[in-house]
Amino acid sequence: MTAYVGLAIQLVGILLIALLSLSVRETIKNASVKYWTTAWICLAVSLVSLLAGFHLASPQKFFYSLYFFGEYLFGLLFVAGCRHHAQGTKISRRDLPVAIVALLVATLLPFVSADFNDLFMVHSTIVAVLFVVCFFFLRPARKSQPKSPGLRVMSGALFLLAIDFLHYVPVFGARKGLWGFTVPPAYLQYTSIFDLVLEILLGFGTIMLSFESVRREVEAANQELTAARDQLELMARMDPLTEALNRHAFHSLLARGEGGVEADADGSVAVLDIDYLKQVNDWFGHTVGDKAIRSVASAMRSLIRADDMLFRWGGDEFLVLMFRLDEQEARRRMQTLNEILARMASEESAALPLPITVSVGVSGFASMKELAGAIERADQAMYSARRKRRNEREVVPSLPSSP
Repeated sequence: MTAYVGLAIQLVGILLIALLSLSVRETIKNASVKYWTTAWICLAVSLVSLLAGFHLASPQKFFYSLYFFGEYLFGLLFVAGCRHHAQGTKISRRDLPVAIVALLVATLLPFVSADFNDLFMVHSTIVAVLFVVCFFFLRPARKSQPKSPGLRVMSGALFLLAIDFLHYVPVFGARKGLWGFTVPPAYLQYTSIFDLVLEILLGFGTIMLSFESVRREVEAANQELTAARDQLELMARMDPLTEALNRHAFHSLLARGEGGVEADADGSVAVLDIDYLKQVNDWFGHTVGDKAIRSVASAMRSLIRADDMLFRWGGDEFLVLMFRLDEQEARRRMQTLNEILARMASEESAALPLPITVSVGVSGFASMKELAGAIERADQAMYSARRKRRNEREVVPSLPSSP
């Protein structure tokens, strides 16, 4: 195999990588992918120019310049892609001087020597430096993503490519007799294949890295959707006025408990009703009524334990589940609720225009299957307590004579 055949094989391989990168670019809208894809296209154009320079004598220096500049653009665009991936920095006008310097070097280099081997020694050193710069710019990403397979493949390929291009300095220098030894001609026939293998490794590293970025974006989007779903579910299960749970949350708990590990849970349930809330709304408005409801919810939270569950059962009704608390103790606690409400009303700077009291019923349950019956008993006990209070001629205090 001649060096020209090896170069042609390398060109075909780079064209395939460029086509693959173009297809990835259509799927992944990312600046890094855009820079890397353009870099592979520049490298393909560069290799075509080199082949043309080897076969055409008259404009040979022009094709050599195009080859050098194409490879410099390949390196600079790879640097830009690595920098954007690690730091999020895009190409700007501040990067233009570097491209101009690369163009000047590529234009003048073919006139330095008539021997391409001399030119390639300088050129390979510049390209090796560009690979080192790429490796350097990926350092923050390697620290933040130490387990990224794409970063490992890409970093390894950049490191090996830097060594590969640097090793051309002694190899091509040996052809000039600079080091006192010679390199077998057969070795030089396969250098393009060596380059191609490492460039394919680099290409697959960039594609792996691109899909890893997409995966992270999808995971982040899924986390946001999960958080939004949880928030919506919380809103669906919570009463917005009191921030207590609602009936939907209760029925979900009941369905889970009757067939799950909570089926044997025992405890007590309390049903409470705010006395005269309709009259409060009629005489003082729903704003005052809402404040009364919030005051009862706040008083209940100061009374129950952290594991107990408070539900807004209806307009003026609440339900409290107190697991692993016997009925006698639950009833004792509920009996202090009106005292807590009276104390809270006296401590508030903007007190309600009248005292707020509640009627409470309590019942115990031995399992979740008995909970519905316990709620019914507690509800009946609450109505009995309310009738008793009203039979004792308790009236709404200090109602105005007219609305």
